[in-house]
Amino acid sequence: MPRASRLCLACRNTLLASDNRESLCGPCQRAARVDGSRAPAWLWDSEPFRNALARQDLGAALAEFRSAVGLTQEQMAELVPGWTRLRVTRIESGERNTLYDIRDLLGWVDAIGMPRQALAPLILGTPDTTWHYSHLEETVDRRTFNASALALAASALAPAAPPERVGAGHLHLLRRSLEHLYARDWTVGGGSVLCDAMRLFAQTRNMIDESDYPEQVGRELLAVGANFGVCGSFVAFDAGDLSLARRLVQEARTLADGAGDPLLSAHVFVTMALQSTTLARQSGRRGPARESLRLLNQAECAVGRQPAPRLYALIQMRRAPAAALVGDTALARQSLAAARRELERADGGGVDPEWFAFVTPTEIDGHEARSLADQGRPAAAAVLYGRAVEDPSLPQRNRAFYRAVEAQMRLRDGDVDAALEVGDDALKALEGPVRSMRSLEALRPVREKAETKRPEFAERFDAAAATMVKEMRGG
Repeated sequence: MPRASRLCLACRNTLLASDNRESLCGPCQRAARVDGSRAPAWLWDSEPFRNALARQDLGAALAEFRSAVGLTQEQMAELVPGWTRLRVTRIESGERNTLYDIRDLLGWVDAIGMPRQALAPLILGTPDTTWHYSHLEETVDRRTFNASALALAASALAPAAPPERVGAGHLHLLRRSLEHLYARDWTVGGGSVLCDAMRLFAQTRNMIDESDYPEQVGRELLAVGANFGVCGSFVAFDAGDLSLARRLVQEARTLADGAGDPLLSAHVFVTMALQSTTLARQSGRRGPARESLRLLNQAECAVGRQPAPRLYALIQMRRAPAAALVGDTALARQSLAAARRELERADGGGVDPEWFAFVTPTEIDGHEARSLADQGRPAAAAVLYGRAVEDPSLPQRNRAFYRAVEAQMRLRDGDVDAALEVGDDALKALEGPVRSMRSLEALRPVREKAETKRPEFAERFDAAAATMVKEMRGG
């Protein structure tokens, strides 16, 4: 291969090492693999990828995407009907310009599950072009907007035709997308990723239902689909739609049963329990809280003797607020103590999936605070929430939520000034990068109190709510 052809496709300055089989140099590969806190929208929305599109360098765009996802050329070829590893190599090296044929370009875009709107930088010639699900405005009426309607409409954005056969490349892309979805949710909240979550869940369900695959791939595909359902369920929950969240987790339960993964089944039960506890809190009825306790017992049975200390800790800490809502304060205390014991064992290893990395001592403190609030002790709850947000590793989505609930607790305890001060901190996050309708709703009682005492707070709250709804619908 000529020397010039071994230049990095992204920076066009670095000569690739002879043992580098990729099309990008090391620094450009690291730049392509954006993490959840820096990725503006999705795996294909990194700055290097958009730059490649804007300069109409489709070979570099292909290489950037592969690097972001961690796909080999063989796996990339497996995703697109009719492609081979040699074809990928020739496209990236510029020997073959087939991606400049609109049919081939759209075939590749659809195969990787990339919304066609994301091609905007290529069409408009500028990397700063943003894309939205703006055409959903025709589907979702302004006056009747809700997260369910948006999400169901967004699910139609999944490629209409699933691949004929699913292989290792498809599973790798789906798993990488799932990791990114979790990271985005933890960072900026459910409102920012609801459409993506629904689209990916629909895409995976299409593969499960319509594609061919060997038995082992089928089990793995069911597990990925169930994980998308669980993640999507929490995303919908954080976006403020409990009804959609419950529907998604029920679908996830069906897929998890087929996958035969005990940890996955436990994750489903734990997610269902969280929603039942929330329903009990909202309705003032004990029945859903008792249902939550039963679901957590099922989660514990599903895990069995698996060495999964973070998952055990999650089960125990989710039990505490449910126990508080049925008046069993002794069980709430015992569960929190057990959660902390389990978490101490987590550093010793185990088989916990990475989705449970959020289970930390601070997360247990947050559940203890929620349990105290459910016992009618708002002052004690506020102190614990205030302590929890001091953890520098706390994701900003959780920080905004804790601040919002702390403000609610201060208000409930009668300290309006403190509620407004803490609420202002939460509101700044919700005016900024965080899109969590759950946090906004937790802050609503403070907004109502501020209407006469601090009208500018109420105005900012209303503006943040309007912006959040607008962005969720892509307007």
